[in-house]
Amino acid sequence: MQLCFGVPEDIEKWMSLVTRVRWSFPGLEKQEKLNEHRDTVLKFMGKRQAICVKEANEIAGVMLFSRGHNMICCLAVSPECRRRGVASMLMDEALANLDRTKEILVSTFRADDEKGTAPRALYEKYGFIADALIEELNYPNQKYVLHPIGAERKERQLAINTMVREISGILSDREPSIYMYGSSVLNDFRLGWSDLDILVLTSKQITLEQAKSLVGLRQTMLADEPDNPYYRSFEGGMLTLDAFLSKKTDRVVYWGTSGERITDSYAFDSFGMAELVESSVLLYGKDIRKVLKYPTFHELYADVKRHYETIRKYAQSTGRSFYSFGWMLDIARCIYTLRTGKIIAKTDAAEWAIENNLCPDPDALRYALKVRRSPLERKDDKETFDYAETLAEPIQRFADVLEKELNLSK
Repeated sequence: MQLCFGVPEDIEKWMSLVTRVRWSFPGLEKQEKLNEHRDTVLKFMGKRQAICVKEANEIAGVMLFSRGHNMICCLAVSPECRRRGVASMLMDEALANLDRTKEILVSTFRADDEKGTAPRALYEKYGFIADALIEELNYPNQKYVLHPIGAERKERQLAINTMVREISGILSDREPSIYMYGSSVLNDFRLGWSDLDILVLTSKQITLEQAKSLVGLRQTMLADEPDNPYYRSFEGGMLTLDAFLSKKTDRVVYWGTSGERITDSYAFDSFGMAELVESSVLLYGKDIRKVLKYPTFHELYADVKRHYETIRKYAQSTGRSFYSFGWMLDIARCIYTLRTGKIIAKTDAAEWAIENNLCPDPDALRYALKVRRSPLERKDDKETFDYAETLAEPIQRFADVLEKELNLSK
């Protein structure tokens, strides 16, 4: 067998293979879509981003990849040539042409789809990690990511996958949908500062026995893996979809910074809802986001005002904590939300505030950004925490700006 880049002269045999296996590729069932795919293949051939394996002048396997998007786009192997190393030959060549210093992406079938068994095993053999559940061409798929060597993101995703497996196992008869939102999906997670925000919505009420298993799950997992830095970072609520939407009382499992408990309600503010609707990722179960509504500006305004009042009350003095720097970032994000009606990452909001000269003490906000970007490097730094104790006045002056924005936005 010989591996080579596809050329236009190969197109008929290439498409003959694709046509034979098209039922395994949602979106290619109709001739019109096959014709469109043919045009796509020719474009990829022109960019030397189409490779194939040939045997006896026939095409045994094909692959499209994108250097620009650093991803594998399409893989197909002739049924007669499977389990003969064709897919591995194509993977080796594609990865040699992509940037291994960045994330390499591919989407494939989900774990409960019989068509996913072979491709998922192949990608996992090459070190790809299962990621978000997605839909492509109205078909349920899953994103896989090959992370650069030593990437923090890889270890985080492995912890997320383990946590999802544990939660979904406990709630297997409750039909859970598990989402992640917040800093992790906004590319703003910083180990040592950030939380891993999850929301679990079930079709049926969580039983008391299940709730007891879930409420201490973080500690159970830490006991099994005491050196894992992520399990303690998980925060969020677990309750029925009906209670979440209607705000009815329910049996709720709550994980927070200060502890965990079984309770009867779960407060989810408009910032969280905006992130859930606009940027969250589905990790398990059915996607129910279509029944959710993006918060109104009135709801966002009310939560910004509550946050402003909290800053005025509790940030009159600051202690030796990273959370002192967090007030500065929170104010920047509140101002951004008032001006745009949108939610962005705290780091992005702080950078936006600096660029727009909104902070009366820009050096304090820049310092907060430095701490935000590398908290683990500063966790034992005396100078950092000495500075944190001086932030009360800069925070209150920045809150003056937020107050003016609130008045202008009424």
